[in-house]
Amino acid sequence: MALESFICMLTNQDLNKIHKASLEVLEQVGVEFLHDEALNIFKTHGAKIDGSRVMIPGKLVENAIESSPASFKLWAIDSEKSILVGEGQKHTHVEPSNGAVFAQDLKQGRRPATMQDLIVFYKLAQASSVCDIGGAFPVEPAGIDPENGYLDIFFQMLKHTDKPLKRNVNTHREIANIFDMFEITIGKKDFLMDHPSIYASINPLSPLVYDSIPIETIISYARFNQPSAVLSCALAGISAPMNPLGVCVLQNAEILAGLVLCQLVQPGASFIYCPASAVPNMQNGQYVTGSPESNIINVANIQLARELYHLPTRTMAGLTDAKTLDAQAGFETMQNLFECIAGGVSIINECLGVMDSIMTNSFEKFILDEEMISRVLRFMEGMNQSTEKLGEDLGLEVIKDIGPKGSFLYHPTTMAGCRNTWRPNVSSWDNYDKWIESGSKDVGQVAAQKVEQILAASPESILDPDIESELENFINKQKLQK
Repeated sequence: MALESFICMLTNQDLNKIHKASLEVLEQVGVEFLHDEALNIFKTHGAKIDGSRVMIPGKLVENAIESSPASFKLWAIDSEKSILVGEGQKHTHVEPSNGAVFAQDLKQGRRPATMQDLIVFYKLAQASSVCDIGGAFPVEPAGIDPENGYLDIFFQMLKHTDKPLKRNVNTHREIANIFDMFEITIGKKDFLMDHPSIYASINPLSPLVYDSIPIETIISYARFNQPSAVLSCALAGISAPMNPLGVCVLQNAEILAGLVLCQLVQPGASFIYCPASAVPNMQNGQYVTGSPESNIINVANIQLARELYHLPTRTMAGLTDAKTLDAQAGFETMQNLFECIAGGVSIINECLGVMDSIMTNSFEKFILDEEMISRVLRFMEGMNQSTEKLGEDLGLEVIKDIGPKGSFLYHPTTMAGCRNTWRPNVSSWDNYDKWIESGSKDVGQVAAQKVEQILAASPESILDPDIESELENFINKQKLQK
């Protein structure tokens, strides 16, 4: 990333204080792990166990931080779309939003999401020039089989994306099936053992609890050498202290607890540190996403992971509490995008279409968010000049060549560089008369047209027909098993 520095919330001394306080929480308060397998793993490595509560020694935490890689390659089905995550990556990576239960567009309005809505979001993410990672659950489709729906959803992921994949939590058996389906698609058995390609987002229950399925996800992903992303979403004054520094300590302790489990299962397994806590509306206790105070906390934890722990990071960055494509949706989304990306985060999610406090995902907002992300990413590139060429890049020779009252418009350097300037994909830069002539469309209408164009150009499947048939047979076989 080209900027000389990122946003820093705290001094190095403050970061160390948060780290030491987090160790104290882990050693003296402990974390509840509601799964016998995890308790046995911790016990074997010297942690004190009291029922389901684990007191994690500071040495285990330090060892886990030391063994977790500062960066890793996240492989794609199309290897050309693989990305570096962590130290050395060139720009913030972008993934689809996750977890909304409603879909929304200008034609049909807001309604419970369906599998077809999910497919539309997968197609938009595949076509997106800013979205580096595919998969996730941009919407949770209603009415799917609660036992086997995960197979159908992963099948749709594979049909519509060849980028690195993001998943949510599953049981050991479900994860094994997902990984088998991925290796059928890639055509190589045991490919995943030395190719991190799918990562899962895992949420502790704040304060300081890990439930059984998130635990199984951490364990299975570590054993298969796939990355775990532990995301703490504590609410200040409700599931965390009201004091912002207290939230920093609590969510850091929660994330580090997950890191320790991951590294005890598989030292050196890739791990992504994900602060995503929030300051709620304290008038009613409701979760809100548009407060600038939330990112004061999360950017501080990103700084902690980046500077002290040297861990890849991820956070929710394109959030808004707006219910429609209005000014609130624009300024809250841009606020959150800029604060998080300028904070030096490795990956952002909840940033393509999400609105209504993560309850709703909008097709048109997906397109608008792409432009907002593109704007911030371009800013993060900075001057984009190498220091070795700084002398010639100052433009002295061109200024001398043109002189007073001249025009640089037709100078060869202008002709050579003018096509490389940033341009919007939705916003109108036409003058008023040209805008009227073009139909006087607002950005939502332009975005709706772009959605239609993308879907018209998207294939029904990017899979080879033989592979698709093999996957269908695998799914049918799994559904017959109890």
